[in-house]
Order: sequence, then structure tokens, then C-alpha cells
Amino acid sequence: MEEPKLIANPMDRIADIIGKMRETNYWSVPVVQGGKLVALVDYKTLMAKRFGPDTKVLTVMVPTPKLESTADEAKVIAAFFNTRARAIPVVDEKNRLVGIVTREAVVKHYLDRGEIPSRPVREFMKSPVLTVNAQDSIARARYLMRSYNVSRLPVMDKESLAGIVTMRDIALRLLFSYKGKKRASIMTEEEKLMAMPVSEIMTYPVVTAKGSDPLDEAVSKMLSRKVSGLPVLEGDRVVGMISGIDVIVKVLASKFELSSPISAKLAKGISGDQKALMDGLLERYMAKFERMVEVIDFKVSVKEEASSEGKPLYKVNLRLVTKIGDFVATESDYDPVTATRKAAEDLEERLLRKLKKIEEMKKTIGDVAKRGE
Repeated sequence: MEEPKLIANPMDRIADIIGKMRETNYWSVPVVQGGKLVALVDYKTLMAKRFGPDTKVLTVMVPTPKLESTADEAKVIAAFFNTRARAIPVVDEKNRLVGIVTREAVVKHYLDRGEIPSRPVREFMKSPVLTVNAQDSIARARYLMRSYNVSRLPVMDKESLAGIVTMRDIALRLLFSYKGKKRASIMTEEEKLMAMPVSEIMTYPVVTAKGSDPLDEAVSKMLSRKVSGLPVLEGDRVVGMISGIDVIVKVLASKFELSSPISAKLAKGISGDQKALMDGLLERYMAKFERMVEVIDFKVSVKEEASSEGKPLYKVNLRLVTKIGDFVATESDYDPVTATRKAAEDLEERLLRKLKKIEEMKKTIGDVAKRGE
């Protein structure tokens, strides 16, 4: 645990907070009000929402996972395993912020203890990997990041790696494009930015790993170069991505016998690449749900519903069982990955509506109680 270098208040200007996030290399910032932890603001949310220089943190903050100050090693790993968070605030028994644990700190701890294996990176990487072309629009990159809940995309020039673009790149560029602009022109500036090619904001050269590199060396490279993930190459071909969360999920989780609550039944016609994309998508949405509510079970069913001209139509059914109720979403598409994404988005909307109703009910009860005093 470390002392937070940056803390936000709900009434802070988001432009001020983003500037400090850039200076401190923070991806996520705890939001504190009245001495209590209330939420989190991060690049993922900022990339997805429209905001201006004077937008308040209150309008873009999101629910946050948290750790109690008494949490042991197993609980820390379980929290990162379940939420896939970049950083998790630590609170005392009164919900007062006392520190923060970052993904990088967790991975470094185990690297220093010699518990990160030297086996090849290709055994732990995510594959296949989503990519964009250098001439694709920034709008497409943002769409892929939002749709598949990923934070970085390798940028390709034909078959070669040309750069990498992250959620942070897009959020920062959005802010800079808004500065000095009147509220009425912000939408126009965003449209101009979204139409630009990814090559305008990508980072190059890219820090990479080879599939044959020892995992501990790749992790050391990530930490020393202060990057959250590395494209993995076999020759000149991008074959996967390796990040700190892959180390937590595929190495450290087994140390504490952790397993995902996701159970899936998939149709036979789904290819290996499609299954890998669906698994990654579901894991990331599961992490989202875990930040919002306690999840008991998450069931996935994919069936071939019909076929047209030899092309199967896939029906995806998702069932999320939580402490506040059960949520079900069903979508169909000729692409099972697309159907899964649409169903997960629907499930998220249903869960958010339920949480909003609960908050409104709490507020109503609180107002009634105050009037009765």
C-alpha cells in the first residue's frame, strides 16, 4: 500500500485532475468527499464520455472497488482478479481513504520475491489481439476499446507494428482539443478529433516482448518502462498482448486458488479465435459488474438458433446473479462475439438502472427520516 499522490473531490474541475493524472502517471484517482471514499475517476470513463474543461468530477466519476486496511495478501489478489482494476483504494473501518494499491505495485512485489516464472511470455499472453490500422479513425479505436473493454490497441501498417494507442491517449487529446473552446463548439472539436487517423495520436516506437521472452523479464520491462502492457511478437507478427493483469490472473490467482464465477456453454461451431475474444470480453464485463455489486454467479449460453444460406445465427443468453437480484439479457447475431458484446451491454444497462433505483429509494427514505426529526 502507498499513500495516494492524487485525490479528487466531486466538485474539482476534471481538466485540473487530468493534468495531475498525467504528471503523476496515475490511471485511476480516488474521489473523496467529507473525508470518505465515494467513487473513482479514470481514463476509461473519460474516454467514453463527453466532457469540457469545466466539467466537474461529479459528472464522470464511477463506483470504485475498495480494500479494507486489514486485508491480507489473498484478499488483495482476489480484489484485482475479480475487478481487473488498475488501482484499488484502501479504507479504514469508517470508509476513510488511507492508501491505494496499484496493479504495478502488486506485480513488482511478486517479481522482487522471485515468484514470477521464467517461462515464455506466449504461455501467458492474451491472443488473438484486437488491432487497428494506422489510417483507421480515432473514432474506430475508441469504439473497439469501449465495445471490447480493452485499454490499448496495437496500431498496424499492413502486417507491421506501427505504434500503440491507449485510452489515456484519447482522453488527453480530447481534453486538449476542448481547451479554450466555448461549450457550443466542443461537439464540433470532438467530431474533428474522432475523424483523425489513429497515427496522429499513437505512441511510437513501441515497447514490445517476444513470444520466447521469459515472463519475469517482460514484467521487469513493463515496470521499468512504465507501460501497462506489451504487444507480443513472433518475428514481425503481433500475436498477443501481455499486461500486469495477465500476470495476476494467470500466475498469482493460482497461488490463492482463485477461479472465475463465469460458467459457459458454447455452441460447437464457434472457432478458437472467437472463443478467445468472447472469453476476454466476458471477463472484462465481469470485472465491471464486480465493481458495482457483489456477484454470486454469471452464466453464459450460446446456441445456434438458425441458419441462412449456410451461415449460423447465434443466440447468446447471459444471466447475472447478484446480491441485489438476477439480471438476464439475450441477443442474436451471425457473429457470436458481437452477440455477446450486445448482451453484455444490455446486462450492464439493466444493472445500472437497478442501482439507480436503489439509490433513489435510499435518498427518499433519508428525506422522509429528516422530515420526521
